[in-house]
Amino acid sequence: MPMEQWYVLKTFPGREEKAADLLKRNITPALWEQCRVLKKVKVFRSGGALHFPEEVLFPGYLFIRTACPKSLEKELKRSRDFPQFPSVTPVEPADLTFLKDVCGEALEQPMGITRLTLDREKQIIRAEGILSGYLDRIIKLNLHRRFALVETALFNRIQPILFGVTLEQDVPT
Repeated sequence: MPMEQWYVLKTFPGREEKAADLLKRNITPALWEQCRVLKKVKVFRSGGALHFPEEVLFPGYLFIRTACPKSLEKELKRSRDFPQFPSVTPVEPADLTFLKDVCGEALEQPMGITRLTLDREKQIIRAEGILSGYLDRIIKLNLHRRFALVETALFNRIQPILFGVTLEQDVPT
């Protein structure tokens, strides 16, 4: 039996959950093991309070683990419900390492936030959370809007990824 791997399926941005539900309802369960819409925790302030909603990490993409990519692709193409899936594309090992790092081994956790400690010049002196492994790749740090923009090699190109941050002095809500 072939080994299961993670693959990416393209769908319409904003319709990832609907596409995942369609796949779960209409595609033979033996053809796939797990289907994920990767999420991240976003940080935003409103009225002085911090809020932590979840949102889609990669709009327009589903991640699916299967040992039968060709059969899965064939069934997706036959189904009238999935015209948006032109192909099942393997997730490269380096990309999977990043995805597992930020979303957990089974890609089931939302990418978490990082708590930052800053010096007087607003430079990071400590980072507790997922961003700590990517500090050298930060291209923009917006403390007011509570995010760090990181550039990393992902999906055969350099991708900007937003990481949510809180500051040491932030009061949890």
